[in-house]
Amino acid sequence: MAFLFSSFFWGAVVILIGLSIILNAVFNIKIPVFSIIIALIFIYLGLKILFGSFGIKTSRNTVVFSTSDMKCRNKNEEYNIIFGKGSIDLSEIELDDEHLDFEVNVVFGRGDVMIDPAKPFIVKVSSVFSGAHLPDGNVAAIGNNSYISPGYVKGQKYISVRADVVFGELNIIEVQKTTEE
Repeated sequence: MAFLFSSFFWGAVVILIGLSIILNAVFNIKIPVFSIIIALIFIYLGLKILFGSFGIKTSRNTVVFSTSDMKCRNKNEEYNIIFGKGSIDLSEIELDDEHLDFEVNVVFGRGDVMIDPAKPFIVKVSSVFSGAHLPDGNVAAIGNNSYISPGYVKGQKYISVRADVVFGELNIIEVQKTTEE
């Protein structure tokens, strides 16, 4: 229900922008679209808070305006943290017979990605006005950086993580997994 209301709201905003462009071009009627959109956004956010559905988790791998801990269950997944906080545990993923790709997007939020240093990980981070902290001590604020785990062996299969951080914070954390015998 919340997703339908959200889709309806943003669709109405786009229609309003289109109508104002047509009215301005054809009839020379100027409507203060920017002010109306800002007012509608405040009304929308107020309704979300009022009805208690401000924290949105649109899917198992996407967090918006809330906090969530996500555990990797499938291979080659995408994780999104938008205006929220979340942790993504990739430390227990098993590398079978194929190369694995994961994507992590953090926009105006904070994310922690847990990896096992004994497994072959290559983490590539692209950041814009953000803080991406890698296990080797490197920090990316603007631009690209990468990290290769100690378990990586050149020429063998590995787990690839591509992370994009925009106006947020991302921490790549090494978690040692112990096996009990």
